[in-house]
Amino acid sequence: MKGALRLSGRTLAALVLASLISKPLLACSICGCDPSEGTLGLERPTSGDLRLAVEDRYFRKESGSVDDGSREGEREDRIGLRFQYSPPVPRLSFQFDVPIYPWKAHYGVNGLQDDTNQGLSDLALSARYEVLHFGGAVPRHVVSLTGTLKTPTGSNSHLAAVDNGVPDEHKQIGTGTWDEMLGVWYSYGDFPTVVYAGASARINGTNGRGNHFGNALFGTLGVRRSFLESKRLYFALDAQGRNAGKDTVPTVPRSFDPNSGGFIAYATGTAGYAITVDLLVRATVQIPVVTVLNGVQSEYPVGYLALAWDFTL
Repeated sequence: MKGALRLSGRTLAALVLASLISKPLLACSICGCDPSEGTLGLERPTSGDLRLAVEDRYFRKESGSVDDGSREGEREDRIGLRFQYSPPVPRLSFQFDVPIYPWKAHYGVNGLQDDTNQGLSDLALSARYEVLHFGGAVPRHVVSLTGTLKTPTGSNSHLAAVDNGVPDEHKQIGTGTWDEMLGVWYSYGDFPTVVYAGASARINGTNGRGNHFGNALFGTLGVRRSFLESKRLYFALDAQGRNAGKDTVPTVPRSFDPNSGGFIAYATGTAGYAITVDLLVRATVQIPVVTVLNGVQSEYPVGYLALAWDFTL
């Protein structure tokens, strides 16, 4: 890709991540909110270019206990369509995420699948502005600010046969809320090596049923290096962390889900290869290595596979 082959100081920090952003920014009790999708990606299109990325994510998680009847699990495949654009305006980038679930399976107390859902999830719009460049004509140091607005476009009214007329939040493909994320990122480029770090906060809304997924803080520290004479192959290693509050559930009086929120740290590895100057393939594995979670929660590795194309407008 053009961005992948011109990675010097113009390389922008971030994975998040994400990407976040990319995703339906759901709860941490059973829904996915991994920090690998944090912002506009490790490389962005050059000015005047449009980038289209297609990413597939496989996710699995469990929470709750059989003893008190709170056990539930989720397995899902989510396809993310991501559009990135860098207008001629210097230092500014935009991103639009369209997440789609081919399938989202839910498992009940007995460990058996009791529901499947699919469809369009919550769309998200992001912006990134590089507030500081320094370190040469092609700056080695870049500091940028990011912001994301997630919309309640995904269905939040799905009702399974076993739900007794009360929708289960963890079976929905949308949260039914407007959510915001703000972040700050730094990158240091000394081609073929790039070091990056970032922190962001996500503020969730409350949906019409009174459910509020816990707000969260995210952090990323990573390094990326390109290889081969062509520099088309790269590997990246990230340390990623997330600390989330408990989910608020609509009981009377209002209460917290005891099996939600807490701290988790991931070790994340990414391999990417630029097939042509405009086409990149990328694979990522995110492995939980430290978990200090509330109640009973089980985390598993998350896998990503993506293709991205650059187009000159």
